[in-house]
Amino acid sequence: MQEEAEARQVFTPEMIDTMARIWTRSIITLIDVRFQNVASQYPLEQYKMPCSMLIYACGGEAQIQLNETTFGMERFGLVHGGKGSLLSISPKGEPVKAFMVFYKAELPLFFKKYLQQLLEQVNPFVQQFGYTPSNPILLLDWFQLMLKGWNRGNAMDQLQAKSFLYQLIHGVYRDFEGGEIRYLQPDPACSAKIYLDKHYREPIMFQEIADTFGISGGQLTRLFKKKEGMSLQEYLIRRRIEAACHDLKHTEATIKEIATGSGFADEKNLFRMFKKYYKMTPSDYRKINALSMQVDGIDNDSHIHYNERELASLVKSYRDGESAMFGQARSKEMILAAAMSLMLLLSACTSGTPANNGGTVNPTPAQTQQTTQPEVSEAVSQTRTISTVFGDVEVPNNPQRIVVDYLVGDVVALGVTPLGVSRAARTTETEAVFAKQITDSIKIAMEPEDVMTLEPDLIILAWGDEKYEDLSKIAPTIYVPYGDMTTEERIHFIGDVLNKQEEAKAVLNAYAKKIEEAKLSLQNAGLSDMTITMGEFSDKNNSVAGDKHAVGELVYNQLQMKAPPKVQTDIIEANKYWGDISMEVLAAYVGDYLISLGDNEVPADNAVWKSLPAVEHNRIVTVGSSLSWSTDIMTSSALIDHIVNQLITLAK
Repeated sequence: MQEEAEARQVFTPEMIDTMARIWTRSIITLIDVRFQNVASQYPLEQYKMPCSMLIYACGGEAQIQLNETTFGMERFGLVHGGKGSLLSISPKGEPVKAFMVFYKAELPLFFKKYLQQLLEQVNPFVQQFGYTPSNPILLLDWFQLMLKGWNRGNAMDQLQAKSFLYQLIHGVYRDFEGGEIRYLQPDPACSAKIYLDKHYREPIMFQEIADTFGISGGQLTRLFKKKEGMSLQEYLIRRRIEAACHDLKHTEATIKEIATGSGFADEKNLFRMFKKYYKMTPSDYRKINALSMQVDGIDNDSHIHYNERELASLVKSYRDGESAMFGQARSKEMILAAAMSLMLLLSACTSGTPANNGGTVNPTPAQTQQTTQPEVSEAVSQTRTISTVFGDVEVPNNPQRIVVDYLVGDVVALGVTPLGVSRAARTTETEAVFAKQITDSIKIAMEPEDVMTLEPDLIILAWGDEKYEDLSKIAPTIYVPYGDMTTEERIHFIGDVLNKQEEAKAVLNAYAKKIEEAKLSLQNAGLSDMTITMGEFSDKNNSVAGDKHAVGELVYNQLQMKAPPKVQTDIIEANKYWGDISMEVLAAYVGDYLISLGDNEVPADNAVWKSLPAVEHNRIVTVGSSLSWSTDIMTSSALIDHIVNQLITLAK
């Protein structure tokens, strides 16, 4: 019932409220207002939208198409699409009047972070929808007045035209809120299937498909699976495998060319899929089909000689699809066996197989021991779907070759030793708290060509999301937005990714216990009411940290220690990561104790610095970069011990 409700009405009250908030805070520029009569003999075809657009069509019956989505309109229809969408209007009889409003939306700096968080939930500027307005005549008047005002060209009239744009959007959302409207919305699952059938050879981001309907990747996946009986990933890999099978049988292209042409990231991915699901290489598949086609061909221009015992001079395929003639005699029994193999393979090729959109899962020992062709349901059970900020990702149930770039301590804490770790994550330093656990891990630069050499089956990325698309072509890639997650949310999320849910609970329980014990120790030492200032200090510049900093979040939010009033008002309440404070006014920001972050030398000879009470009484805790740089749970746990022990020692 939930999926049916989602198909009938995409926009929930929560989504409508979020969209209204985004429109209220965003900078909207009205770019143009146009009108066009569209006749059936001269339809508007594949017009690429230069920006976000509202299209209001009225008159006769027509079809309005945005990209691969077709909306059926009887007399009135309002359609919205984002920049780059392809618009077509095809009247079925009498001409259609089409009003087009072009606009651009930008995020103001003041609300940028807030709006970016909302846009991760729903983006009203790229949404694709169509419906019949509840009051089509009123909207027609608004569009006509907007067109007239815009065409007059003076500032006041164009300002009025922009005000009508806001009235239109308000009217649309009121219609959505009332619910008594007829959506011109097709089945998202059907449109997604059309898109995959057309673009399966290209890199696919499922979230981008979902965005065109204004729904989440999870919603689209549920709707698609209910209708098609398989996930989007399964369907995509099926189309790519079918294309590869066809090219292996009917072309002389190399394996590398076929892999690229079928939509796989590279030939390694194609090899892995064939080895996993067909228990053979693409070259072996080509050989068997070459033999079978020689037997089954009935109307060839040239015929293979028959020497009264068997077929001679069969074509032998080897390496990457090259061909050579060989004269070894094959028995009829051998040829029939090849034909039988072909029948089994064809049945496998037409069945659904799960996708990995860039990576594969190494078969388990149980899979390796199988001698029969695996059923689709068995293959699907080897992967799970994880919802991420970049859409749903199919990950292996039991990943063996994991590459991690930044949150190495989180992965290690869950009992997993990564195959590869990023050099940039300070994992090579002997003082790193997880250094002993990763002595056998390979240190690499997180560049796609370096990651590819490890042949991972899972990549966990938390730094440099611009690399996500390239890395996701190598293996399933999970992006962890650690800055937007609490420690508890992050560990549960990574635990789900690694299928280590129970381990995640145990780790978090131990961490919560450590926090409570640390708070009790500070209280017993008389430090609960002391104020703490932390930052990087020098003669030239002082950067005081707020609770957005990794150490600040731990000290102020988790250990619940107090910040000096100026730090609280000027940095924490101002939602700043750092506050740059000159030496002359630093005293107002310094509390009872100082935590010096990083490896810089504190300004010991500076007169102002020496006059600070915390400095004068030697109440300074030094936290090196190996502890202050990372936010993973192992480093945070070690940091708690370090800070609490140092504070208690100084208090004595």
